[in-house]
Amino acid sequence: MHQPSFRFKKLVLFAALAFCGVRRGYFRFWDPNLTVTFFDVGQGDAALVQFPLGRTMLVDGGGGWTKSDLGTRILFPELTRLGILTLDTLLMSHPDNDHARGFLGIIDNLRVKELWLHQAWNVSPKRPLLEEIQTKYSQKKGKILWLDRTLSQTISGVNLKVIPLKGDLKSKNDQALILELSFAHCRILFTGDIERESERELSAGSVGKVHLLKIPHHGSYTSSTWKLLKNISPDWAVVSVGRYNTYGHPRKEILSRYRALGIPVFRTDFHGAIRFTVTPKGEVKCESYLGDCGVSRCR
Repeated sequence: MHQPSFRFKKLVLFAALAFCGVRRGYFRFWDPNLTVTFFDVGQGDAALVQFPLGRTMLVDGGGGWTKSDLGTRILFPELTRLGILTLDTLLMSHPDNDHARGFLGIIDNLRVKELWLHQAWNVSPKRPLLEEIQTKYSQKKGKILWLDRTLSQTISGVNLKVIPLKGDLKSKNDQALILELSFAHCRILFTGDIERESERELSAGSVGKVHLLKIPHHGSYTSSTWKLLKNISPDWAVVSVGRYNTYGHPRKEILSRYRALGIPVFRTDFHGAIRFTVTPKGEVKCESYLGDCGVSRCR
């Protein structure tokens, strides 16, 4: 039987690769849904927001060490697998190692259009890690947006609000950027590592019912106060923690608080990466490394 020529095989391979590229581009840039993925980065935080029609935001970048950051080892491969070679925004909740060091690898490997930081951190002397990130990002000639007041935008039908909390000036966890997303009657709240003081500040503001909560401070006993949880009454909550971490996160007393209020908790140390997809009709699909974790609707 006549064998296909090498040239024909190359054409078939090229056509298949082109089809996959077009398909991936179609689903990314024409996807009408809002998708939030909480990556498993061990004892740290990193979440990807994919807005309808393709705009992207990375909220925190996980931690790492001087020669091994999670931005390069984990986030870069995951982002490129999703066809993301450019990030529209990097948002840093606060400049601690377990939230920010991965930004170094992201800035090295991907194009980043904007970096959003809290104006309260723009003081002397600056924190070494924050200064290293600024220096690296400035070399890429990217735009830094220093926030000293609430920023509100609408991106492809998603209402976005970034709140720079002042909190306890003695606590670097409390000087945080809080991200709130609203889409199709669903509200999502990212809380960084805020503690009691900032939770009081947040509760006193306009934040009300929340459907999906990124649990503050990895489930530490200094956060997730009864007042905040009762105020926002989340339907689902995600805690980003490292397996067998030395901090004891999430704390048993905090998990019991969520159970008492009937709030399901998803854990990156158990479920792996966790993805929530919100449709324009307000339906929410939950998926994790372990498989599907349900379909619901914002109410």
